Amino acid sequence: MASLPLTQLVTSMPEDVVTVLAGGGPRAQAVAGVELLDCPEAAGDLPPAQLLLAVGLDPADDTAGRAALRTAADHRSVLAVKCALPAPTAFVERATEQGVTVLAVDPRVPWTRIQHLVAALLAARPGDPEARDRRLPGGDLFALANAVATIVGGAVAVMDTQQVLVAYSNLPDQPIDETRRRGILGRRVPKDAVADHLDRELWGSDAVIRHNRPGDLPRLAVVIRAGQDVLGSLWVAFADADRPPADDHEATLREAAAVAAPHMLTLRRQADDDRDSRNRALRSALETGAAPDHRTGIRLPAVLLGLAESSRPLHQATAGEVDEDMRLRADLMRMLDLIALDGRSLGHQPVATLIGDRLYALLPTASPASVPVDHLLDHLMDRARRSLGRTYTLVRSGDVASPAGLREARQDIDAALDHLHDERAAPGVYRTHELHAELVLRRLLATVRDNADLRTGTAERIAAHDAEHGTDYLATLGAYLRHFGEVVPAGAALHIHQNTLRQRLRRAEQTFGLSLRDPAQRLLLSVEIAAMGKPGN
Repeated sequence: MASLPLTQLVTSMPEDVVTVLAGGGPRAQAVAGVELLDCPEAAGDLPPAQLLLAVGLDPADDTAGRAALRTAADHRSVLAVKCALPAPTAFVERATEQGVTVLAVDPRVPWTRIQHLVAALLAARPGDPEARDRRLPGGDLFALANAVATIVGGAVAVMDTQQVLVAYSNLPDQPIDETRRRGILGRRVPKDAVADHLDRELWGSDAVIRHNRPGDLPRLAVVIRAGQDVLGSLWVAFADADRPPADDHEATLREAAAVAAPHMLTLRRQADDDRDSRNRALRSALETGAAPDHRTGIRLPAVLLGLAESSRPLHQATAGEVDEDMRLRADLMRMLDLIALDGRSLGHQPVATLIGDRLYALLPTASPASVPVDHLLDHLMDRARRSLGRTYTLVRSGDVASPAGLREARQDIDAALDHLHDERAAPGVYRTHELHAELVLRRLLATVRDNADLRTGTAERIAAHDAEHGTDYLATLGAYLRHFGEVVPAGAALHIHQNTLRQRLRRAEQTFGLSLRDPAQRLLLSVEIAAMGKPGN
């Protein structure tokens, strides 16, 4: 694997993910690999020129910071730490004294994503510039497609993993069939050819695959890859359907795929930057109610999703694991990535953001989705359980048609998630309209709880009497009212005989001046007891 200049590595990362804290000048060393540094004391066999990801390091911890910097200096490597800016001054000064280049990583970004991005960037960099086929240009993908088409005598097309046609050769008199024509016009793989484009043999190896689809010209195809990260594929159609392409074309196509990889990574980074911009716009719209600018890419009408953890992890925590709150947030970030990647792969165009310990995603309803929303949500829940070992509660809104509706949808989702948490509801997918009655009641009780003018004070007097005298009038009245005045089920709920219940009710009426035959008194007392959240409600 070739090395990558530090400045190029930093500028190739998504916006605001990485910042240079110390070092990083013109003479800063290049990076040849990426390694996890979770135990500096056991880093003796690390190769030099690595990006060391300081997992679990707090730069404010003087002892741990010294050990990590010493390891980076000994191995002539770059150290990456997670910290909010500005970083601790003492740590930055010590790094400068030791000549160690330090990168600050956004604390919200999982280490696994940083490791994956750096590994992909390094894998896409050519290891031996002298070995490159000089006939292949270093320009854009269209120039590359034309060069390959000239060399092999076919028509070239380059697709990304979302079946989007990102470049194609446009030389005169090129061979063309109906699949290529529709692909160029629609700038994506035609629906009836998607299954061929996703051929398992192609995506599972680096070999050049021969492909013959009935009614189409014969093709050669090769995957475009950076390390283990698949970025897309390159296809060449040949004019002579009766004569297969020559074997010597395969080396040219493999070299072309290697040249295309950095370009595809750049396109992916631009797509990630656009996605991050949309995510920030969604967060702003949900938090402030501001109308999203049409340039952000947030499109309405859409369905808003809200997701929160519903239980502890399925696996048991072991000694030495990071703090559970940090692990929960990291898993939520991974879940955000799952929603983005799986959503796109299944035909949706999700925008997602993390606010506190809840994840919100917007699914435009105008997307030409091939998979229904409900199927996508079930898929995501299953992926979370299998991949993350966590169970989540997900609430989806109805269609949201305006910015104001977006804010209201978030309020409904938050109320629903609070309600489901309080009720210890089973994890799964819920809809706000199915919980409408519970949400209205929750708002009503909150209003009564916060406004003394809406309460008679009877429930408070009963609660105070119970606390002073050790009685259970409030629980008794709550159970009786909750069971619509039926003494048998109310007594069973309280585990007392129905005659005992009747005696308590008579004493309660006498003690507090109640008339349980008065519908108005019964209604108000029911609401006040429910607003207090006391037993029996």
